[in-house]
Amino acid sequence: MAVVGGLLGCLLILGLTGTASGVIDAGIQLDLSVIAFFNQLARRSWTVDTLVWSVWTNAVLQGGIAMALVWAAWFSKSEAVTDQHRREMLLSSLVGMYVCLLSTLVLRGLLPFRARPAVDPAVTFHAPFLPSGVHLPEATSFPSGHAAILFSLAIGLWLVSRTLGTVVALHGFFVVCLPRVYFGRHYATDILAGTALAIAIVPLVAQTLRTCQLTQRLVAWSYTRPAVFYSIFFIVSLDVATDFAYAKTLLHVVGSAVGSVRVTKIAMSVLGVVMAGS
Repeated sequence: MAVVGGLLGCLLILGLTGTASGVIDAGIQLDLSVIAFFNQLARRSWTVDTLVWSVWTNAVLQGGIAMALVWAAWFSKSEAVTDQHRREMLLSSLVGMYVCLLSTLVLRGLLPFRARPAVDPAVTFHAPFLPSGVHLPEATSFPSGHAAILFSLAIGLWLVSRTLGTVVALHGFFVVCLPRVYFGRHYATDILAGTALAIAIVPLVAQTLRTCQLTQRLVAWSYTRPAVFYSIFFIVSLDVATDFAYAKTLLHVVGSAVGSVRVTKIAMSVLGVVMAGS
């Protein structure tokens, strides 16, 4: 949570020095300009809007591709990077991804509520064609959890393979983030904030884990206990690829077992609300 504290400290400094209003105004202008651009494209074609919606709501096309490339990098061979270092960096990026997810939750709870563009009365939003019965979430939009998570994986991959890292970054931008702006789920600054969190957190987590030698021990464990390690690795990968469906189900079962509805709702929000509403 040091990164979150640092970000809040920066916001406080900006407020005390009187520059916060200028930064906020610039962000608002950026958001309105991006929305105006996408408003020109919306509702021109039912086929295009439906295709973008189908890609955006397909969890496998969102996190699944990124996790498939993580597995490809895990088993790849490279003279420039040793197997040990490559796998340590990939594990660090996965841990950093969860830290980013937690950080978005903390920031969403501490920062003022921000309505999503599609339901914000202060914004003139021209909605694309939507399937019948679709309801937009009421959760705050800032920052974007999906942006933080996808770019966390992209950074980790870039540190071991610039080609794979670039592919995941482009995939995250065009397939994950832009459709969310197009359908009014996020502002451009929501995406930028999520990306900034990933850039700040993943290298810090990697350095911390390297210092305490946790990733080294985990990689060693993958050789000594491969059945257990890869079973867990597969479950984690599948969970990310399916928008944390297994984690949410497990939390629901645990919450029902202890008979605490409040605990269940809080735990579900940790791995569900940010992802489902991002």
